[in-house]
Amino acid sequence: MKIAVFGIGGIGGLVGGALARKNEETYFIARGKTLEAIHSNGLHVESTLLGDFTVKPKGAAESAGDFGVMDAVIISCKGYSLKEACRIVSPMVGEDTLVVPLLNGVGVSDMMKPLLPQCLLADGVIHVFSHIEEPGHIVQSYGPCHVIIGMKGGERPQKLDELAEALNGAGIKTSVSYDILFECWRKYLIMCGNSVVFCYYDGPAWKVREHADYKDTVRAAANEIISVAAANGLKLPEGSADLCAENFAKLAPETVNSLYRDLSSGKPPQKTELDHLIGRMIEMGRAANIPTPYHEMAYKRFAPEKR
Repeated sequence: MKIAVFGIGGIGGLVGGALARKNEETYFIARGKTLEAIHSNGLHVESTLLGDFTVKPKGAAESAGDFGVMDAVIISCKGYSLKEACRIVSPMVGEDTLVVPLLNGVGVSDMMKPLLPQCLLADGVIHVFSHIEEPGHIVQSYGPCHVIIGMKGGERPQKLDELAEALNGAGIKTSVSYDILFECWRKYLIMCGNSVVFCYYDGPAWKVREHADYKDTVRAAANEIISVAAANGLKLPEGSADLCAENFAKLAPETVNSLYRDLSSGKPPQKTELDHLIGRMIEMGRAANIPTPYHEMAYKRFAPEKR
């Protein structure tokens, strides 16, 4: 299967590295020091799941036009780069190309549809902890890796199963879902909810838990997401907000997530996923006439002039 991976970071590097080791027709779209490292020394992956290995894909370039039309394109980038990613990969997308985003957020395929040529546009979710150690060096130090892919309308084109087979063969556990929107919202509940809590209290898990009412805040942020999901036709399981509070209580003391880490390190808000995660929930809440005060307070802590 001819597969391209856009974005060779923590997620794309792990998935792309695994594919390049087993699938001969694997291509990387990368840039800058990452592309230089891949051309010079290959992509090095250290993984508790897959082991340590170095690979070179069939091709690696900054321009997608170098490789022709693909059977499948996996897009792994930050939400603020999605528009640019779609522009770059468009030359390799044909009517029968399966395009799968593996990034945070909900409704990602809806955002991508007007930006891509006609294709088989799916949604995807990945559960994994991996990061860039340095350009061309990806580390997955603990935990499993599970990818879920599916079509928003529940269709199951053959390319979905072909890509799942390729990923499973590469060691990335992958399943095809007939209800991918549920999977996306379930992850979004955790990712966005925790982002709100870290931003609201402006600190890692230990600082959050110094506040006696923090579980109420976790539940409140979760319930805002649950209400907006319901307004969009997606019912999350009963007790989801309580489960979020229970899981937050179990986090290691120094835990933060990637959005809060980026914001607290001084990155400009527009170069983080603040709009893509928290801002998008605020917008969906307004569209559904559902208040999202905890999301708004968390957002304004780092971008007070925008809302």
